[in-house]
Amino acid sequence: MAFVVGINIAISLRLLGVGEQQALPALRKFLPLHWLACVLILISGVALLLAYPAKALTNPVFYLKLAALGTGLLITAHLHHCWIQERILARPRLLAALALACWFLTIGAGRFLAYTHSVLLASRYF
Repeated sequence: MAFVVGINIAISLRLLGVGEQQALPALRKFLPLHWLACVLILISGVALLLAYPAKALTNPVFYLKLAALGTGLLITAHLHHCWIQERILARPRLLAALALACWFLTIGAGRFLAYTHSVLLASRYF
C-alpha cells in the first residue's frame, strides 16, 4: 500500500505545484511499479476477504474504503492514460486534490477497519 499511496501522493503534490523543479514526466517511470503494487494489494485483499468475509462485508467502513480506493485508482488510470497519449489534463489541481483526499480516506478507513467490526466470524450465528 505504501508504494501505491506514496507514488500517488508524489504525483498529486507535483500537480498541485509542490516541487516544481521535478519534471512531471519523470514521475511516469514509477507507474509500472504502482500497478504491480496494485496487483499485490488485490491479491492480499482478496485473501483477507476470504479469511474473514463476515468481518469485512458487514462493516460499512469496508465499503467506504473500497469506494475511496476505487476512485483513487480511477483518477490514477486517467492520469496514466493522459500521459501515454500526451494529452493535457483538464483541471489538474482538482484531480490532484481529489486524489489526495481519496488516498488519505483509503488509509484512514483501512486503519479503522480493525476497530469497527461487529462480526468477526459468520459461524457465531450458527
